[in-house]
Amino acid sequence: MEQPPYVLVRVHEVALKRGNRRRFMRVLTDNLRRVTAGLGVRSVEADHLVARLTLADDADWPALRDALAKTPGAVKFTSVYRADLDYDEVAALVARVAKARRFSTFRISAHRSDKRFPFTSREMNVSLGALVEHETGARVDLTRPDLNIRVDVFASGAFVWTDEEPGAGGLPVGTGGRVAVLMSGGIDSPVAAWRMIRRGCRATLVHFHSFPLVEGRSREKARELAAALNAYQLDTRLYLTPFADVQRAIILSTPGPLRVVAYRRFMMRIAEAVARREGAQALVTGESLGQVGSQTLANIATVGDAAALPVLRPLAGMDKVEIIDQAQAIGTYETSILPDEDCCSLFVPRSPSTAVNVEEARAVERNLDVEALVAQAVEASELVEYHVGGRTVDA
Repeated sequence: MEQPPYVLVRVHEVALKRGNRRRFMRVLTDNLRRVTAGLGVRSVEADHLVARLTLADDADWPALRDALAKTPGAVKFTSVYRADLDYDEVAALVARVAKARRFSTFRISAHRSDKRFPFTSREMNVSLGALVEHETGARVDLTRPDLNIRVDVFASGAFVWTDEEPGAGGLPVGTGGRVAVLMSGGIDSPVAAWRMIRRGCRATLVHFHSFPLVEGRSREKARELAAALNAYQLDTRLYLTPFADVQRAIILSTPGPLRVVAYRRFMMRIAEAVARREGAQALVTGESLGQVGSQTLANIATVGDAAALPVLRPLAGMDKVEIIDQAQAIGTYETSILPDEDCCSLFVPRSPSTAVNVEEARAVERNLDVEALVAQAVEASELVEYHVGGRTVDA
């Protein structure tokens, strides 16, 4: 058979939003229009709790598949055929789809969303099953069929398909507010950013570097990671923030074992200043409890004390293997493992403390002009913008 002319994009959590369903579906369909622009999609419309894409004859299906798989809010998607709301037309389409495939066992999974259609879901399952059995000689198997022929009846028509593909799941980007993510060039923080994007948040990324004290590879990695994450959220703002002057000041006034926590407290303050400029409502880190010495519960609490905004840690309960698996799945792992010198590794003492309390941290900061150092770092930051289609702008 010819390439199906429609795609149905299905949701899950959106269906649970009750009074907010229309808003969530509107945001999802807007995002789908943007991400599929130029790929041969004629229209994107909400149809009950699915988004329906109408394709042109020259639609770029491989590129379309990749774009849909990365769109948060889309749980599953499938290319489908359409029939008018007439049982004979539906039956003829089901027979065509069945004859185009090779299988020994099958089942029919019919669902009637439009109750005006004269056949119930169960009646369609029985009658269409008998038809396919007669036309192909295959037998019905409701538990482990070779082929599952699905029929969905909406007010706009009946849609028939056989194969589903997984989407990103979660909630549509733009429904969960904005967060600011402290993003290193490592494995963890890009995954933390992705997990918040998948919850409907738009993530502003803040990357700290020590250029020109070290080579600029850290900044290049941050750009590559931002581009990878932008495939999921369509518009991304990346702040490349110089941190060397802050580190110098801390080294001159802070005992070695306390420096890593002092670095991170300043990063929190700088990221919070960026967050307020961006209208973000929370900070996000890639911390995983106990993974390294600076991520003990005591140090995490002391670092978080430096920020007034809520600090979200979506990886806190994950281990390294789980985080690596997710980084590989979302396409950031290969960039994250490229060698570089980040700003924390540059001046890390031999024996950093694993239990710095808030009073110790505040005491050493009294010797520093905290507000001036934060303001200087924010103003010296370089802003890079990423937009749908891979367009990049140095703002």
